[in-house]
Amino acid sequence: MVKKKNPGTPPAALAASHSDRLFHEMKMEAARALAMDPQNVRALAQAIASTPAGSDPDDELCDLLTMTLDQARMAQENGQRFGGECLDAVSRHLATLSGTPGLTFGGNIAITRCYVRAGLPVPEDLTPDDQALMEEAATLSIGDDAHPETAFAALLHDALATVGDDPSMLHQAFAEILPGIPAAARRSLCRLAAANPDRRLEPLACAWLLDPSESVRSGAIDGLGDRLAAGILSAQALSRLVVLRTWIVHKSARRRLDTLVRNAIRSGISPDQTAVAPYRIVGYVSSPIDGAGAQSLGIALQKGRARSIALILLKQQFGIKDAYIAPCASAADQRSILQQIAGPGQKGDISPEYLQAVLGIALADGLHNGAYPAPGLVDVVDACAITALRPEHDASIQAMLDRYDPEGDLASLDAKECETLIAASADWAALHPVIASWFEDRDGMFDGAESSEAQAQALWKHIETQRNFWASIIARMALLLKDRQDPLAPSFAVTARALIHGRPLKEIPIMFTIFDQTFEARLMGHSTMDDEMPEEAAEELMALMMNLMSPPKKTPKRSSRGTPPRKVTPRKPK
Repeated sequence: MVKKKNPGTPPAALAASHSDRLFHEMKMEAARALAMDPQNVRALAQAIASTPAGSDPDDELCDLLTMTLDQARMAQENGQRFGGECLDAVSRHLATLSGTPGLTFGGNIAITRCYVRAGLPVPEDLTPDDQALMEEAATLSIGDDAHPETAFAALLHDALATVGDDPSMLHQAFAEILPGIPAAARRSLCRLAAANPDRRLEPLACAWLLDPSESVRSGAIDGLGDRLAAGILSAQALSRLVVLRTWIVHKSARRRLDTLVRNAIRSGISPDQTAVAPYRIVGYVSSPIDGAGAQSLGIALQKGRARSIALILLKQQFGIKDAYIAPCASAADQRSILQQIAGPGQKGDISPEYLQAVLGIALADGLHNGAYPAPGLVDVVDACAITALRPEHDASIQAMLDRYDPEGDLASLDAKECETLIAASADWAALHPVIASWFEDRDGMFDGAESSEAQAQALWKHIETQRNFWASIIARMALLLKDRQDPLAPSFAVTARALIHGRPLKEIPIMFTIFDQTFEARLMGHSTMDDEMPEEAAEELMALMMNLMSPPKKTPKRSSRGTPPRKVTPRKPK
């Protein structure tokens, strides 16, 4: 039976009480319900947008809006109409407030922060009116005749003082501010920061090359060019840029970066070939792949007695959705987080070779779908000295199967052996609890189908359109299980091959499992808690970890990052 899952345990609550976890679950439930009520979401956004000058927005309202936008985003990604309807309604409402007293400077920054923390692009026309900007400028102690560059220098100084030299936190601080600044000013400010001689800003400039905003990317390239002209571009930065160029989606930006790299080499700078990991790596773990194609990776890091963990979230068709390094309070804290990623009772260990391979596949998947990898991947690569990370040339399902079976042993199996391995997919769910999350939850699957028979036919027809999606998840599981020397790995590989070669879905047991779980999830009017169900980490764990390491809510705007719980109508994990 498809049952409701507990939410991923917040990392802050690794030692937290049951009541803390219950409260978090209640907030997630409320946010999802609110996302289905666009009128009240608009009212919530307006309350934040109208924050008076000189005042701080209400933290609880901002947290609620962030969680609501996050729920709407995930619903939209998973094909549920209410997600897109909620996001469209809020975006249109904010557009009507733009340039009016209903959107203050402080409210603009707060709304921007909510969108960024929810993993959403900030609406481009979100701009406070001129009076709001003048009132905000009056709160900055930079002198009456100061230029914008002076104001930004003050902001930059405050940011560095607030978050120190941690590149992830510095990037997050500006990620929550820059989208609320007009595009032209955003490019100028990023250029100023990238060209600043402070060495702490050089990694920030490199991370900006992966920003979804064209103005941020362009400003960073301009500033790095200024840095080169001033003779302060480091060999370490050049090495980073050589790797980064292969991660960039837009060809025009890649060409500009290639020119910068060539000019740097001609000037006598050589890429640093002696990269040494600043941390000792003490372990690698991975979650299994859930029904939305999400997979969490964890790398345990140690420097002296200090412990940290690098977290990476992969999601099918989106590539590398999140990546960053977070401190751990203790070795026990670090082990607990790794166990959460692996899943209850699961070992979860993976090899560094597997880690690099799946990152290359995810990079290629993201580039193919026009998605930049998370900027924090730069920090993870540096921390772990993964200097050879490049997108795979081919991230197709067949390419994954070729990687699984480089000697071609699968092709040599006779028909009876293949039948046995495919039939074994009926047993996967009993041995891999994550398969309880393998079901379809897109809206429209049953449109026009009223009888049970018609609904069954409609569902099989829909699953047929998702054949490659499921084949990819199964092929990815095959690679993971092979790395762990799991005896079921060949069953996953042969089943994935059967799917891409057109074997009828009704002749593949795991597809019956997906069919049954989809029907059960749709028909179940109420769900019950099941503490024995796995708690996939996925995006919720990543988001909660990111909140822990985020800068204080009073960001330096002025001187003064698998699985949500099942709902009444169950839905696929993030």
